[in-house]
Amino acid sequence: MSSPNGGWSKSEHTKTADEIQIRYGSNLIAQESLKWGRYVIVTTPSAHNIIKNNLDSKPEAVEYARNLDYQHLQQITDKFPDDAQLVVGVGGGTALDASKYVALTKNVPLILVPTIVSTGAIVHSVFARWNGHHIVGHPDTWPWLNCEEAIVDSELVLKAPPYLNTAGLGDILCSYSGVAEWKYNAINGNAPTFDQSAVEVNTLFHQDIVTGFPLTLSASGELSVESVQFIMQGIQDRDSKGHTNPHAIQGDHDFAGCIEGINGKGWVHGELVALGAIIIAWHCDQNPEFLIKMLDICKVRHRPSEMGISKEELRKGLEFAPIYMSDQKNGRDTQSILRLNPITGTRFDDLWVYLERN
Repeated sequence: MSSPNGGWSKSEHTKTADEIQIRYGSNLIAQESLKWGRYVIVTTPSAHNIIKNNLDSKPEAVEYARNLDYQHLQQITDKFPDDAQLVVGVGGGTALDASKYVALTKNVPLILVPTIVSTGAIVHSVFARWNGHHIVGHPDTWPWLNCEEAIVDSELVLKAPPYLNTAGLGDILCSYSGVAEWKYNAINGNAPTFDQSAVEVNTLFHQDIVTGFPLTLSASGELSVESVQFIMQGIQDRDSKGHTNPHAIQGDHDFAGCIEGINGKGWVHGELVALGAIIIAWHCDQNPEFLIKMLDICKVRHRPSEMGISKEELRKGLEFAPIYMSDQKNGRDTQSILRLNPITGTRFDDLWVYLERN
């Protein structure tokens, strides 16, 4: 294997999403583990349970990433043997990003083995700096590490609850909020006139996702091997082919940061940004029902109660939005409607009823 390449701040050598080598197959890990030499695993308890009996060669050590706080990640790193030749990240976004930190610090190569395909961490070399449940620092100051490859073993991925995989489609469809905010801001004189042709690529991409995904399901409507590759390819295409619009604000992703930061806990990322997109479209009066229909077709959970979000947790997240989105110290100046026209009082009560009924 080649030497790892990475660094502690922005670099022109960071691989783009389409440059990440993804290998698809079934029952891959048993034989692959025989090639890994003295390797260590960064994972989570649930992901470790999925993979541990599939390894023909056992790791030198296994450590669990509870979160992405840098102090915690350094503690994990310090527990691994100094002569480890390879780090293998196994799990979802938390485990995969944690493994990047460990490999970068240890100066050894990294292989990613996702047990769900709903995370952009598979195709992102850059990983955010975290202090507890808060993302800190400007993205230009975030570290990066190019993995050797990502191995998507469908046998492992399909063992996860289906919603953990379909959430990846929520992370794609959430860009609907960028269109909603552009239309809203244009109507109110705060953005150039809305141009449908400028978002046509994004619109067609959403159509391809919504029409293509059901075709991958089994006769009984369950996820299949084809579903796994479809979701993963969709995330890679989103990040490599520029399926955005020129006035995208990404308030949906900052909403996720708001609610997790103020409540000190995490939720499924793809579901959370999809919920944020619905809220933004509703608040902008830009046909949130259309987005909800797309999410339902793609089997993405979006009602707060089914995601494990209480009314009070959502209220706190939305009340925190103006502070979080204006935190220029950490590189944020998000001109979202959630910051400029906060959802409070009876407006919030109406929102909660809408979200739970649709």
